[in-house]
Amino acid sequence: MKIGNLEIYGNVFLAPMAGITDTPFRRLVQDFGVSAVWTEMLSAAAIAGDRGTFRTLDLEGHVVPTFFQISGKDPGIMAEAANRIQDMGAAAIDVNMGCPARKIVGRGEGAALMKDVSLAGRIIAAIRKVLSIPLTAKIRSGWDETSYNAAEMAKVLELEGADALIIHPRSRSHRHSGPPALSVIQEVKQSVGIPVVGNGGILEVQDAVAMVGQTCCDGVMIGRGALGRPWLPGQILVRFGLSSNGSSRFTTFFDVIREHLGMQVQWWGTLGAVLRMRKHLAWYSRGFAGGAEFRKRVFRIEEPEAVLDCVEEFFGKVVIS
Repeated sequence: MKIGNLEIYGNVFLAPMAGITDTPFRRLVQDFGVSAVWTEMLSAAAIAGDRGTFRTLDLEGHVVPTFFQISGKDPGIMAEAANRIQDMGAAAIDVNMGCPARKIVGRGEGAALMKDVSLAGRIIAAIRKVLSIPLTAKIRSGWDETSYNAAEMAKVLELEGADALIIHPRSRSHRHSGPPALSVIQEVKQSVGIPVVGNGGILEVQDAVAMVGQTCCDGVMIGRGALGRPWLPGQILVRFGLSSNGSSRFTTFFDVIREHLGMQVQWWGTLGAVLRMRKHLAWYSRGFAGGAEFRKRVFRIEEPEAVLDCVEEFFGKVVIS
């Protein structure tokens, strides 16, 4: 797949997820196979103002292209932020125009831009002027069920210089609930000449196959489906007839969790790693008999070694699938 001047192997991508797609998780997903990964959403104002450090931008151990996602509403600030980070190893810059979180849309950012197509276009135009790497945007079907304007938005963003679009076919009001409206992805695909990536509701390999089959989109982006199953993107690549290019060194849940926790400790320190790992342990144990009791026990533990003992006792030699 080609986005702008960037050649990418395959068409299966890891979505940006706040508090989740940090460096350790991105590296873990890459171990199983994925075409490209996205950082967590970054505040353009904070980057442009040089406020603080952004550890999520660290690409240590990355072997596939990484898209740096930024959020904001001021075209000038967005362009300055994009210009600052394009030399940090970013394969591309992605603009968040789909986040439904109240604090984000309350600032006129994220999915709030679906209500102002003109402003969205000016943001893309401003960033395009300063970039030498590809530029993409992640949008939704619309603000609510009465204003599905993704196709209109897509045309404007393409005209102003976007190299590809990622479309989540739910409105902001629907957030992450309800079935994704695949017809919206199809409409966007028919409206533009740049690559269109479908996102939303892909929890199994067959969901990705159905999305591509019904919409003719150029690729798929996996978000919540990879939580507790970081091997899912690689499985989808294989289903699409490609090599996952992933590692075969993990065969059991315990293998995966041990590696994941180890990277978290290396990255965030002992206590920080244990605290950040709790949500992942909840996802790994989802659907297992006795999962609630396991979570109740493991969430009380603050030492990584003791966490692993509890994990090994619970999961045993259960093979990933």
